[in-house]
Amino acid sequence: MPVAPSNSARIRRAAVCVSAAAVAVAVLAGCGSGGGSATATASPSPSKTSASPSLDPQAAAKEQVLTAYRGMWAEQTKIYNSGSSKGSKLEKYAADKALTKVKLAAQYYQRNDLVVKGAPILSPKVTDLSLDTSPKSATIVDCVDSSKFVPENAKTGKKSDLDGSNRRHVQTSKAYYGSGRWMIVDATIDKDSTC
Repeated sequence: MPVAPSNSARIRRAAVCVSAAAVAVAVLAGCGSGGGSATATASPSPSKTSASPSLDPQAAAKEQVLTAYRGMWAEQTKIYNSGSSKGSKLEKYAADKALTKVKLAAQYYQRNDLVVKGAPILSPKVTDLSLDTSPKSATIVDCVDSSKFVPENAKTGKKSDLDGSNRRHVQTSKAYYGSGRWMIVDATIDKDSTC
């Protein structure tokens, strides 16, 4: 017959869970929530919601949104660098129009024997966050610097002709919360803008 855990065992288990959550929050807080510049090379974990009661819900949601955004860019960069979406985790971070746009761009590059070498420099900021709507939503504005993220011929390495000399454009993205995580659902680069 199983024995029920004692109250002291339950308290120790709860203390361990709270400590683990606090460590996770501290690690996430140190990962650039200020929106500073970063390249899209890391592949962060999907942004599950498990905010500690001591963390501001707005700050926690913004960090999760930025994790999804950076995750989408990291996977997008891998796809464009390799010329293949094989093994990609893009669908953990992107859905709807954002996912379709990345897939269409990847197909274009593949059809034209292009790969995109390097990585963009990102500086995303959450400019709008609605936690009281259904679904929860967020807007991310970023100055995407693609000066070191340039298409080239996959066989010869010759750089592709660029669309003008400006390689810094404003990208506005939309995120929704569903199925336990934030997903980027649309992303539009304003090619006429500079930043």
